[in-house]
Amino acid sequence: MQLDWTTFFLEVINFLVLLWILQRFLYRPVMASLDARQQRIKDETARAEQLRSEAEALRLQYETQLADWAKQHEASRHQLDAELQQARSKALDELRKSLLDEAAKKQARDGAVIAAHESALIREAAGEAYKQAAEMLVRLASPALTQAIVDVFLTDLSALNDAELNTLRKAAQALIDASLVEVRAAHALGSALQERISQALSAAAGQALAPVFVEDVNLIAGIRVVVGECQMHANLRDELAFFRRLNQHV
Repeated sequence: MQLDWTTFFLEVINFLVLLWILQRFLYRPVMASLDARQQRIKDETARAEQLRSEAEALRLQYETQLADWAKQHEASRHQLDAELQQARSKALDELRKSLLDEAAKKQARDGAVIAAHESALIREAAGEAYKQAAEMLVRLASPALTQAIVDVFLTDLSALNDAELNTLRKAAQALIDASLVEVRAAHALGSALQERISQALSAAAGQALAPVFVEDVNLIAGIRVVVGECQMHANLRDELAFFRRLNQHV
């Protein structure tokens, strides 16, 4: 077999031309396409990784926010419970105070009613006692009792203090007539007793007085002396009236 060098070289040239054509029109575009595809894959992978990282960050953010919301909700619930408890306590305190005030008012009203009832009973009893005492004193009244009361009056008249003496003397000095002095007696007084009364009044008044003596059975027993604006009572009727007025103010 004889080698044909011309054919051989032509074949080599054809092969080289083929390699160049493949390199030029097939290999490079294919490699460029593969490189572009690989780059796209890398870009997509990077993008996916970025998205995954962002998703993970969002998940962590949401979880953190949910945890914060849960804490805030728990804190709000505790605060609401505390406010409700405080409101309940305040309402109970106000209700308790209102009940105590109402009880105190009721007790005061009951006490006032009881006191008024007791006062009415006391006044009624005192009025009945006054009536019985007056009836008894009327039965016991006598000239001797009147004279005994006059003796007590004269003793008290001689023992008047300075203020009482000044009042009596001013009333006597204001008289237009010294005879405008009246002595009312429940029973007729003897001349000797009238003289004693006149002398005692003149001595106490610091000037001569000429009292007019009048019998007044309404006095029950004792006397009533009027010197101008000054009145002196020493009789059972005025004493009973005084105690009756005190009873009316009970």
